[in-house]
Amino acid sequence: MDTIFPSTEWFEALARRMQKDERAYRGLGSIDCTMVVQVDTRPGPRLYEVRFEGFRARSVRRLDCIEDAAPDHFVLAASLETWRDMIDNIRANGEPDLTHTLNYLTFPDYPMRVSGPDQLEIDTFYRYNQSLQRFFTGAAAVPTAYAA
Repeated sequence: MDTIFPSTEWFEALARRMQKDERAYRGLGSIDCTMVVQVDTRPGPRLYEVRFEGFRARSVRRLDCIEDAAPDHFVLAASLETWRDMIDNIRANGEPDLTHTLNYLTFPDYPMRVSGPDQLEIDTFYRYNQSLQRFFTGAAAVPTAYAA
């Protein structure tokens, strides 16, 4: 059965993949950050907060507005089409090709954007980029359908 993206269930599925693959994350080092995924849709954005601690995603929750996010967060934002393209590429190849990595997609602030309440929080995205990429690469094993 497919899991709908975006949804807390979809991000929880990635969190379970992360837990199963803890050994690989240990090789990258521990991760301590809060990521807010913003999926730009009509009539407005959908927001999901994923809190990482150690070698696990400790919590996932849907946010009604960005003000509900933990104060120490960064936002990774893109259109539903961009997220779908990245996820489909990961699922087709088992990992992202060069043009579908978080690093590539965020480098020019298009088609993905990284923002946050201050530069220190934005920097956490770059500090933990490899672990975050591995987290999203877990989508290769999550049958996915997309919200209308």
